[in-house]
Amino acid sequence: MSLFTTILFSLFSIASCQKDTMTYTNQIDEDKMLLVITPPSINNSYYANAYDDIVAFDIAYAKHVMGKDNIIVLGDTETLNYLKQHLPEDILLHQSLEDIWLRDCSMVMPYAPTQFRYAAAAQGNQADADYVQDKFNAFAKKHDIQFSKSTYILDGGNFVDNYNGRAILSDRFLSDNNLTYQVAVNYLIDELGLNEVAIIPNDDPDGLAHADGQVMFIDDNTVAVTDYNEPAFQNDINAELRAAFPGINIIKIPTIVDTTVWDPNFGSSCGIHINSTVTENYIYMPIFGNTTDDQALQLVRDNTSKTVVPIDASLVCRMGGSVRCLSWQVVGENAKQLIAAARK
Repeated sequence: MSLFTTILFSLFSIASCQKDTMTYTNQIDEDKMLLVITPPSINNSYYANAYDDIVAFDIAYAKHVMGKDNIIVLGDTETLNYLKQHLPEDILLHQSLEDIWLRDCSMVMPYAPTQFRYAAAAQGNQADADYVQDKFNAFAKKHDIQFSKSTYILDGGNFVDNYNGRAILSDRFLSDNNLTYQVAVNYLIDELGLNEVAIIPNDDPDGLAHADGQVMFIDDNTVAVTDYNEPAFQNDINAELRAAFPGINIIKIPTIVDTTVWDPNFGSSCGIHINSTVTENYIYMPIFGNTTDDQALQLVRDNTSKTVVPIDASLVCRMGGSVRCLSWQVVGENAKQLIAAARK
């Protein structure tokens, strides 16, 4: 090879390397988690009166994540055409799913992804829940997303883990599957490879009863808990956490109960700071423009080694969820597949 050819080849290689590592918004990095979010289809009648708010929230959420973790926003053609005016095209992926709450119908444990059967409570009946999950699974198959499956019923919102062998569920998992406490704990430890499991009393017996509105791991050995201002109930939660995780640190996060009704089947999550997306290095924490924002943020910052990023969730929280509920977390080869698909 001549010197001239060698120089050209070297320059081409450098340019290709720079393109792979510098020009794309998402970067392949084992320290970064991929968050996947989706607004509804513009033709979805259920979300019609909230469509603009959801899209605005997703745009703001994506902008907060970019440069910290990785982010992909799904959408139908009309929505993507609008999103292109506000977000980089290489984080947008054409896909219209049946629901925006990707946390629940996708998988738990991003490092060992497992999908449970989506529960009827979120959709009104089991047939509709299965339909929503089937649509998600068709999308996952299209992009060769690998995961294990369980026949038990469990929404992703009712599984909170620290990515290091500890998990918390509410007792809705017991009633949905007609399991005793010990059988459930043994199953989760044996089948999912967990070390320790807590099953706490739920705070929403007539609704979704998701643990991610009650607790979050802000470090391996620290759990933040919603302040219920009900000493007996709070003590029951704390007792289960301490029994399951010896030596656990528990901090109480101030909470404002909001009675706004958007859908009578789901309570508002406005004021619930616990519904945060936690990654390896960041906590994306919902704020609402209320009097507890600053105190909640400071409490978490004082008790975690992660960087806390406030996300204004006031546009979407009335619908019953916020930052965590709307996010599917992906790592490893599954994340690479989706990032590559968006880049195309």
